[in-house]
Amino acid sequence: MAISTTAKKTPKATKAAPKATPKTPTAAKAVIVEEVKSEVVDAPIKKPELIDRVMAETGMKKKDVKPVVEAMLSVLGKALLSGEELNVQPMGKLMINRSKETANATIVHLKLRHSNKVNVKTVPSVDE
Repeated sequence: MAISTTAKKTPKATKAAPKATPKTPTAAKAVIVEEVKSEVVDAPIKKPELIDRVMAETGMKKKDVKPVVEAMLSVLGKALLSGEELNVQPMGKLMINRSKETANATIVHLKLRHSNKVNVKTVPSVDE
């Protein structure tokens, strides 16, 4: 009797087929609800420039305009810091949104509501 010397071959380990990656659902595109118009603003208006603009608008002299502008700024600042709302047309309604006390200052965030229908009238000059 002859003995068979052939060994039984075991199948080689084959590489596993790469798993199919599930496709991620594409995100819905964002829809713009409201367009915001951005403006590049120069440096803020400081008190001397404000006085100059009031002088140009009214035609009055600096010695007459300066005390009025300074007094008005003082009154407005005190009113806002005491928590009062201002309704001064044609500027609009000015309200305190929130405020925070720090070591150096009081930070006040304001909200200005300005009507689009308000007609801005210029102040007649002294010459008229």
